Amino acid sequence: TVLSVNKDIIQKGSSFTLTCVVEGHPQPETPTLRRGNTSFTLSCSGVNIKTCTAGFSNIDYSYSGQYNCSTRNTINSQQKPSSATLQINVYSQTDVTMTTTPPPGGRAYYLTGAP
Repeated sequence: TVLSVNKDIIQKGSSFTLTCVVEGHPQPETPTLRRGNTSFTLSCSGVNIKTCTAGFSNIDYSYSGQYNCSTRNTINSQQKPSSATLQINVYSQTDVTMTTTPPPGGRAYYLTGAP
């Protein structure tokens, strides 16, 4: 099982596509894509190698998180699971990282965000 995304940096308001590829013989079950307790619909093609995609548009920070693609196939009456996980972080153009160095005896203030 391989899970990939079509962008290196995902910005708020943009779109992205997750692709999950599963391969096996016998044919694996259609994979599931989840983020926590939320599941997403996959569009799949192929038989022994299934390429499945899920598209997301007009995204916001709530799309950040770990996405998991999982499947299984049955061999000699035993189920063989397979999964892959990918971390998605959504950024805004206004996100910045800044660190200040305090003067002697002063305080440091940190504003963190994403590049």
